[in-house]
Amino acid sequence: MANNIGIMQGRLSKQNGEKIQEFPKNSWKEEFKIAKNIGFNVIEWVFDSKDNPILEDEQLNDIIEIIKKYGVLVNSVIADFFMDNSLTKSESEENFEILKKLIINAHKMGVKNIEIPFVDSSSLKTQDEIKNLENTLQRIIPTLEKYKMRIGLETDLNPKDFSELLKRINNSMIKANYDSGNSASLGYSMQEEFELLGHSIINIHVKDRIFGGTTVPLGTGDVDFDIFFKLIRKFEYKEDIIIQGARNEKESSEETCKKYLKFVKQYVDKYLN
Repeated sequence: MANNIGIMQGRLSKQNGEKIQEFPKNSWKEEFKIAKNIGFNVIEWVFDSKDNPILEDEQLNDIIEIIKKYGVLVNSVIADFFMDNSLTKSESEENFEILKKLIINAHKMGVKNIEIPFVDSSSLKTQDEIKNLENTLQRIIPTLEKYKMRIGLETDLNPKDFSELLKRINNSMIKANYDSGNSASLGYSMQEEFELLGHSIINIHVKDRIFGGTTVPLGTGDVDFDIFFKLIRKFEYKEDIIIQGARNEKESSEETCKKYLKFVKQYVDKYLN
């Protein structure tokens, strides 16, 4: 089975304000049409606030109809909401209930994975935070099992600590999301990461970053894409490859994404097809 190449929601719309990534509330329907025309198989949904239509039961049918109309799948949701609304603090019960609702509604859309980022502002800094996260995940496992959903954790933990965290949780519904750009920025060895985490990866973000720095256009940072795609082949990764590239103010979002699709497709054709 060939890997689907997808795009992060919002990247096909003009940036609104200072945020590089956010739910495109005024253009999310149009993005499915644009994605189809460009040649993307998948859009990764962005959930970053409680007024997102994915939480609104009456809007779910609209989302499902758009997916059917254009044949562009939504297999994963990136839950950026939990970067600012902690799941690792003792007072996070409301956020836990939001996560449960997200899982239920995403399942109705045909989503397979919920990704939760623990990077940057939500980075796991203390052992207490890690332990609280483990407890939260153990509590949500029955819901995941009921709806046959998985959570993919995205962390900036070193590969050994991340691997140990997954081993302690020890459940097939809790896996890893891999981000090539974040790995490069942190100076981690991709080979070591894949050796320790490769069989736990359920979703991949294709991004380029400079070591110790920010996101840059694909091919201009410190990610070695030949090694990256060789590792994807070695570990027989068959799931989605989601482009999360830097924006380019000098051209339209559509043109940038077309270039990124071409960039990624050359590696997919070389190593995976």
